[in-house]
Amino acid sequence: MTATVTERRTKALRKPNKQAEAPTPARTGWHRAIVLSGPGSAQGLRLRIDREGVQEVSARQAFSCMVAVQADDVVAALLDDRRQCWVMAVLERSGAQDMVLQSQGKLELSASTISANAQEVLHMAAPQVRLSCEQADAMGERLNLVGGTVKAIGAALSTLFDRVHHHSKQYMRSTDGLDRTQAGHMELQARQLLQIHGEHTLVEGEQLVKARGAQIHFG
Repeated sequence: MTATVTERRTKALRKPNKQAEAPTPARTGWHRAIVLSGPGSAQGLRLRIDREGVQEVSARQAFSCMVAVQADDVVAALLDDRRQCWVMAVLERSGAQDMVLQSQGKLELSASTISANAQEVLHMAAPQVRLSCEQADAMGERLNLVGGTVKAIGAALSTLFDRVHHHSKQYMRSTDGLDRTQAGHMELQARQLLQIHGEHTLVEGEQLVKARGAQIHFG
């Protein structure tokens, strides 16, 4: 009799706990989850929900959530009635908390005033950049422009500098109308040939006109 009771107790202890082996699926609604892998990984976007036991689920990022998620992010996830899990917002991120806004299609900002402030560097990169405005102002202590081809077209160009230094291998200028230079002192130097040609050429000096050379030819 004692052996029979002992065997029954042993069998009862050996029975598997089905509830411990199969965790209860997460309920429909909002959940606090941790990102295990991002959308760009081989596993795709996967989350870990800890509300009713540890459970891993595949998820999709909601269209309104434009912050690119990454591993270890704490996110707000919504599980709908079709058992589809959506990442609605990024709640917390450890480390430097860098953020990237992403869109699969066109991204447009529309407002009366848009400001972009960067404490260190403001970087813009694109195959093509177009700027259309009535007035553009650029102010800075040092402006550098580097390009293979630079072309400027306009009705008027006005520049004001304390000092201008220009260097080029070839410099050609064409003016249909008047080309005038006013200076306190003007100097022209050519290593090989200096040629002045015109239908009418006038050289006038109020006090002195001097020509000096090894040979001087007139006519």
